[in-house]
Amino acid sequence: MSSSGAGPRRNRAPVRRFLLPGVVWAAALFAAPFLNYGGGNALLWGAGAAVLVSLFPWALVTVLDRRGDLRRGLDRLGAPPIILGAAGACFMVLRVIRWTDGPRALAAVVFAMITAYALTAALTKVVRLDWASVTCAAAAVVLPTLLFLLLPGAAGTAAAIAAAAMFVAALLSGRDRPARETAGAAAAGVVAGGIFLWLLQYSL
Repeated sequence: MSSSGAGPRRNRAPVRRFLLPGVVWAAALFAAPFLNYGGGNALLWGAGAAVLVSLFPWALVTVLDRRGDLRRGLDRLGAPPIILGAAGACFMVLRVIRWTDGPRALAAVVFAMITAYALTAALTKVVRLDWASVTCAAAAVVLPTLLFLLLPGAAGTAAAIAAAAMFVAALLSGRDRPARETAGAAAAGVVAGGIFLWLLQYSL
């Protein structure tokens, strides 16, 4: 009885851990197409990419784990099922964008997300990085830029400054996190954000 009751509570931890990155990247994926398209086309691209990349992998792995189709629980598997699912979804989105000449600003966000995770995986061998922290660092570049470009005048500037401050504060909020880990997360996020800005100039 006790072990079966503890399992679901234990398995929810990885889902909570990846909730913030999922929401953040979903927001960026949803907003980016509006830089290239208007109205229904942008809404369709944004909603489709957000659901496919951020929601679908999380939902699939959660359902499979609850059904017992995964031989090990989410707590043991950690990020790979969700992240690998998201990476596959990112590849699909990029292929669809290429085949249909879709919104290039969306492709810039997808490449930034892939870069952020690749750097997280690579740098973790040197310094332990938290995916949520790297996401916040990248979001401090990506989301403010999108808000600045999408919202008119002073409203866009104010929203961009507020978003950047919020994500920097979230990055620095881990009191128990060593400074080395925070610096590593910030570096990975800045590189991912830089990739986004570099690609975005060819996307508008």
